[in-house]
Amino acid sequence: MVKKLDQWCDNIWLVCLGILGVIAAILLALNWNNWTPGAKGGAFLAVIMPLHVLEEWKCPGGLHYIYNIIFGPKKFGNKYLDRYPMSRFTDMLTNIGLAVIPLIYAVPAQHAGMSDMIAICIIILSFGEVLAHTVVGCYSLKRYRKAGKRFIYCPGFFTAYVLFLPAGIYLCSRLSNVTVADVIGGLVAMAVLGIVCVPLQETPLKKWVLKQEGDTFAFANPKYYAKFVDNDNY
Repeated sequence: MVKKLDQWCDNIWLVCLGILGVIAAILLALNWNNWTPGAKGGAFLAVIMPLHVLEEWKCPGGLHYIYNIIFGPKKFGNKYLDRYPMSRFTDMLTNIGLAVIPLIYAVPAQHAGMSDMIAICIIILSFGEVLAHTVVGCYSLKRYRKAGKRFIYCPGFFTAYVLFLPAGIYLCSRLSNVTVADVIGGLVAMAVLGIVCVPLQETPLKKWVLKQEGDTFAFANPKYYAKFVDNDNY
C-alpha cells in the first residue's frame, strides 16, 4: 500500500491535477459570462495550481529544499531536507487541497450568494502566494549569494507573479458593495483552506513519513538549488 502511495506521489497525481486544471479551464471559458467572481476565483485556483506545482516540483523544481531548510528542525542539519517537514506525500495533499477545496467553494459562490466571501478568500490566497514566494526568494538570494545566486527567485516565484497576482487583481476589481460579513466569511474560508491544507495534514503525517523505509516520499534532489549547494553550505 505504501509503495503504491509513493508511486502516486511521484508523477501520477501531477497528471491528474493537470487534467483537473484543463477541465476547470474549459468550464471557466464556457461559463465566463454567467459565473460570479467568487465562482471564477474557485476555478482560477484549479487552473493555476497544476502550473504552479509544475514549477515548484519539476521546472525547475526544488521548493521542498528551501522550505525544509526554513521550517525543518535545525538539529537535523541536512539529513532530512529531502522529506521533512515537506515530503512528496504531504505536499501532494496540500496542493490537491488548494485545487479542490476552492472548486467546492465555487458552488456556494455561484448558488448561495457567497460570491464576495469566496472572492476575498481567493484574493488573500493569491496575494499570499506572491508574498510568500517573494520572501523565500529574498531569503534564497541572501543565503546563496556567495554560491553564485544573483536573482530573487525560488521555485513557484514565476507563476505566483504571472498567474496568482493577476487573478487576485482581477477579483479585487470585481468586488462591489462588500460587507463586514463578506470580509469575515472570506477570512473564515481562507482559514479553513489554510488549516486543512497545511498543518492539519502535515503535522500528523510528517513524522510518519520519516518512519518509512529508504527514500519513500522523499524528493530525488534539490533541483534548482543543486547548483548552489555544497557540503558546507547546504
